[in-house]
Amino acid sequence: MLKTHKNIIKKIIGFSILLFTIIIAVIAIVNVKKIDILPDKYFYLLIIGEIVFSVISGVLLIKTKKIIWLILGIILIIFMNIGNILLASYVHKTNKFINKTFKEYMVISTDYVLVTSSRNNINNIDDLDNNQNIYYYKYSRYVDLAIKQLNKGKYISTDSVSHILSSIDQDPNNYLLISKADYDYIIESTILYNRDNYKVIKEFTVEYKEEVNNEVKDSYTIYLNGTDFTGVMRDFNLLITINTKTKKILTTSILRGYYIDVPAYNTKDTLMCLGAYDSNVSKEALEKLLNTKIDYVVNVNTNSLVDIVDTIGKVEFCSDYSFTTTHILTTNTYNDKNGTKLYVEKGCREYSGVEALAIARERLNLKNNERGRLENCQKLISGIIKKTMTTTNLLNFDEVLNSYTGLYTTDMNRNVLTKLVKSYISDYNNYEITSINLDGSDGKALGHLGTVEVGVTFPDENMVKEASEKINKVIEGK
Repeated sequence: MLKTHKNIIKKIIGFSILLFTIIIAVIAIVNVKKIDILPDKYFYLLIIGEIVFSVISGVLLIKTKKIIWLILGIILIIFMNIGNILLASYVHKTNKFINKTFKEYMVISTDYVLVTSSRNNINNIDDLDNNQNIYYYKYSRYVDLAIKQLNKGKYISTDSVSHILSSIDQDPNNYLLISKADYDYIIESTILYNRDNYKVIKEFTVEYKEEVNNEVKDSYTIYLNGTDFTGVMRDFNLLITINTKTKKILTTSILRGYYIDVPAYNTKDTLMCLGAYDSNVSKEALEKLLNTKIDYVVNVNTNSLVDIVDTIGKVEFCSDYSFTTTHILTTNTYNDKNGTKLYVEKGCREYSGVEALAIARERLNLKNNERGRLENCQKLISGIIKKTMTTTNLLNFDEVLNSYTGLYTTDMNRNVLTKLVKSYISDYNNYEITSINLDGSDGKALGHLGTVEVGVTFPDENMVKEASEKINKVIEGK
């Protein structure tokens, strides 16, 4: 009787543990299904594996009479539950992060300033007469929304910031509405203007919501770009052309100084100087240059990269030679007169976020100038990915994921990503990844839509033609 009673208790405990295990397994499976990046064959294998392990565990817990098999069953249950809890947790957090970044629209924010002479008695926008003329820089991003939001004065369009700043010097009652990025660049990139001669009487932010591209295709091109910490320079430009049917991926790197036609403004400029404008301006320029269609845009925020590096605990960077950075260790100014510069030793070292940023910005003291800078950026990105995947950072998954929040905005929908990941996991051995680096000859020309002379790279037409042909061949599946 006592033995029977013990057997009943044993079975009840065994069934309870098994039920708990099955619930945890189901939660893990549901979360994996929600993230939708696992190919069907692997997803079904996961389900079969969960069923097989649950059955074996149940038999060992409930049916077996030998203590050794019972212990083995308990160990199996423990490992299965720990594995499923970790799986469910990591997948849930990752899915939540993806949902945050892949929304129905992409929010583009632009800071604006209303500038006048420091000698002007007006210090507040509320004191400004509604009949006051306000010049606005017509090339500043979403300036029409800025005008609507400011809702003060009478507006006069200008394509020459230098002309208006000079007029402000002569007449303190003049005003200029301009994006903060444009204003900061023009003030700090030339000795013609002294910031102390001007003052900002109004600073505000304009936001524009751009709907995502819901199209999901077998072949497409993504424009991955990154501006510097001030949002003025578009430092990083990469096209990723993908065909999930032919299993081909082509990356095309373009130097930031590439001097090309800009259809939006009917002029020529560098990709670098187009950083102060919407990424679609650069996208259209690259479409014209390479005679191809760009389907999606991913905008990377440099300041977030600094936070990521600091969160993951520095990043390794290996240099073939020693150099000192031109720029000081900072995240908020182009003024390199006051501050500490970074000495980068030959060999491999670990660097903090702001140090990594200084390395990523450097070009003048590199042997290959802009080309060396592009190589260094690629090394840093590779280092960040490797460090993120270390055991320490995987255990600190929440904090690491949070540091990636705000890293990028995109008009790409998440189904494009899930389809690509599924395809790559399912058939990664057959994927062929190739790269092109567009180059040219260095020179000088007017940038920032003809307002400032800058260093440029005149495109090598043969390289551009070859890149165009390769991109379109991938798209067409040839």
